[in-house]
Amino acid sequence: MTPPATGTPWLRRFHDRPHARTTLVLFPHAGGTANFYRDWSADLPAEYALAAVQYPGRETRLREPLPERLEDLADGAAAALEGHLTGPYALFGHSMGSLVAYETALRLAAGPLGPPVRLFASARRPPGREGTASGVHLLDDDGLVAVIEKLGGTPPGLLDDPDLRSLVLPAVRADYRNIAAYRPGDPVPLDVPVTALAGADDPSVAPAEVDGWGAFTTRGHVLEVLPGDHFFPVRRRAEVLRIVARDLAGGA
Repeated sequence: MTPPATGTPWLRRFHDRPHARTTLVLFPHAGGTANFYRDWSADLPAEYALAAVQYPGRETRLREPLPERLEDLADGAAAALEGHLTGPYALFGHSMGSLVAYETALRLAAGPLGPPVRLFASARRPPGREGTASGVHLLDDDGLVAVIEKLGGTPPGLLDDPDLRSLVLPAVRADYRNIAAYRPGDPVPLDVPVTALAGADDPSVAPAEVDGWGAFTTRGHVLEVLPGDHFFPVRRRAEVLRIVARDLAGGA
């Protein structure tokens, strides 16, 4: 199915929701694409539209240069949203996407669109607390594939194919490089409520670390721990979407 047009390469919609009241904007993980969220929009309640961010250098934007800074992703996403979004919106980021969503929220809060109604930060420490992932981009291809497989991002052996590696690994490496170089400075709390989500068995970040997002909001936060590894939103999608719908409805 061809996604409905959005007028910008930065955003993809997989279902038309012309009467939706709120748009949920989704930010993929390192090496990820908008297609990661393809199945989400069909499962959301009708009052919510979905727009997935498509980063440069992958999928429908494969011929474009890969970003050189994580902040470049936030700059591009914020500009696209300001030009193509109306009405209330929320931001959901998974892993690296949580950092990009946070930076995007800072930009939008200072502009004409105003702040989101809520930020969802999944499977990521808050800005400035990146831990042991800072050298991943320096690994050789086999080492990088091992990291991806450990996190549960792809089935073991899938990236043994050289052609697939040549498509996937450049974006993964560039994103990890940008995460390592990201220097947010002093925390800037958002005047936005935050929902932090963590996988109970995530090998890269513990739930207590994900809970650190509480320092980045003046409006309160909630931590949700779900069964699974780093990619728990894939296997626990229904539970994640129930949490999203609950919190957007003001039930948290």
